[in-house]
Amino acid sequence: MSQIVDWTKNYEFRKYCLKPSVKRIWFYRTAPHSALTHICEILPARTRNPGDPPLEENGSGNAEFNNRHQDWGGYDFAYKIVSVYELRHSIPLATMRSEYGFKAATRGLVYLPQVVVKHVAWRQQKLISGRRKREQATRWRDCLRILSPAAECKSQRPLPSGTNLSSRSSLPLSSNGLRMEYQSLPS
Repeated sequence: MSQIVDWTKNYEFRKYCLKPSVKRIWFYRTAPHSALTHICEILPARTRNPGDPPLEENGSGNAEFNNRHQDWGGYDFAYKIVSVYELRHSIPLATMRSEYGFKAATRGLVYLPQVVVKHVAWRQQKLISGRRKREQATRWRDCLRILSPAAECKSQRPLPSGTNLSSRSSLPLSSNGLRMEYQSLPS
């Protein structure tokens, strides 16, 4: 799990193909954790069938998958990890049994019961890394606008009356009259 969290592993390799409807993998960590702890958003499976493009070799296991290393026999499905979430409150095995109907610790593939999905809002968990983190950074950059007093940006709209100006700030950018304006994004 640590390789996924620190982004040295960017694919999850499996010997089986997940249903196309699967968009996230929930990870159960064995002892000493014995709990569901992380959720990863994934893309559809990549395979290594003849004619398939190879994986980019920028993550742990990617080259071995491409080269059909002997230790990777049978691991024919690679799922690109696009974001990693850590559960704010991990779900221990005892809770999995008592509240969610699990009979024992998960081993291998288990499709998540809908009752878990209803009780745990995955998008409200702690985003560790991935596409959503990059999207947030892009949204922040999109909120930055350079304004010129001589030619106002066409997309610039005046503030609605009653807007709380404490959430907006202007910073001098240079001596030529340009300024950069930013607005805090809602959390």
